[in-house]
Amino acid sequence: MANRKTSNSTGFDTRAPLRLLTALAQSTYPLSLDDLMRENSITLAEAQHALSTLAEEGFASVDPDSGHYLIGSKFVRLLKNARSNHLLEREVRPIMRELAMATGETVTLNTYEPGATFARCVLVEDSPAPLHYVVDVGEMKPLHAGSSGKAILAYLPDDAVDAYIRQTGLPAVTKRTIANPEALRREIRKIRKQGYATSRGQRLEGAVAVGGSVFGPDGRIYASLVLTIPSDRYRRLDPNLLVRLVTDAARRISDVFAA
Repeated sequence: MANRKTSNSTGFDTRAPLRLLTALAQSTYPLSLDDLMRENSITLAEAQHALSTLAEEGFASVDPDSGHYLIGSKFVRLLKNARSNHLLEREVRPIMRELAMATGETVTLNTYEPGATFARCVLVEDSPAPLHYVVDVGEMKPLHAGSSGKAILAYLPDDAVDAYIRQTGLPAVTKRTIANPEALRREIRKIRKQGYATSRGQRLEGAVAVGGSVFGPDGRIYASLVLTIPSDRYRRLDPNLLVRLVTDAARRISDVFAA
C-alpha cells in the first residue's frame, strides 16, 4: 500500500517535518534545500515550513558556510540522554548495586553539566540496612559541600574552580561545610593527590561520605559516585576498604561511559 500524504489546514504535508528530521539525522553531511525537497518529494513551501518548525525547536540548524541544513543540537542532546539513560540502568546500576551490597550503604551517582554550580543525583541504590540515608533522584548538591560535589569540583580546571568560588561565595550548608576559599583549595589539592573525596557532616549532619570521580568519554569529569553512611555505623567499618571499593566502582563506571 502506498504511503498516504496527510495535510493540515495550510495544505502542507503534516509528515514533512518528521521526514526531513529523519533525513538530517541519517545524513553524514549537510543537505541542501534542493536535496531535501527531491529526496522527500515535497514542495518548496512544505520544505521551508518544515525546516522552520524544526529549527525553532532546535532539531535542525543551518551550516553557516554552505547554507545547507544539518541536525540540530537539541536532537543530538536527546540522543545522548537516551544513550545515557540506557547505560545508567543496564550497565551502571548493577555496579552500584554491587557496591551497596558489599558495603551495606546507600550509593548515589551525581552528574555534572559544565558551568553548573551543583551536581544532580541521577541514580540511587539504597542501602539494604533498615536505617540509612534516603537520597532523592533529582536532588541538587553544591560542589563545595560534601563528597558528591567535591569529587567533581576537584577535577575541574583551576580557573573553573575560581569562577565557582566567586559565583557562589561558598555558602555554609552545615557548620562543617568548607566555606573558606583557601581551605577549599587545599581540600581540592588533597583530593587530586589521593584520588577520592571524603566528608563528615559537610552537607548532611551525622553523615560520612566517600566519593569517587567518574570521567566521561573525553576524559573530563562527568559525575561522582558516593557512599553515604551514618556516622555511628562508619566507626565500625574499614575506611581503607570503603575507599578501594568506591574508587574501583567509579573506575568501572568511567569505563562504561568511555566505551
